[in-house]
Amino acid sequence: MQTDVVAEVLRHPKYQELVKRRTRVSMTFFGVTLLIYAGFILTMAYLPEIFAQPLGPNWTMSVGLFVGLLVACSAVILIALYTYFSNKVFDPLLAAIMRDVQ
Repeated sequence: MQTDVVAEVLRHPKYQELVKRRTRVSMTFFGVTLLIYAGFILTMAYLPEIFAQPLGPNWTMSVGLFVGLLVACSAVILIALYTYFSNKVFDPLLAAIMRDVQ
């Protein structure tokens, strides 16, 4: 009985849509995250003088510290966006699949 439900879910057209959308969104978020973190690390490795500069004249905060804070904030924003997509797009599709299968 359990394998019948699994097979039915796997054949369901909305499940195929769910997999396609979730993969697309996940890969987009992965790409953005990779770009942010790799950009930060590569800049720190190859152009450390940029991060050592102060933000402005008479400022004690460096560019590196400010960019590091932006990287941390970007993680929070990306998590919030993924949660939004999950709640508004993925969960309704999953609920529709469960209604159709049961």
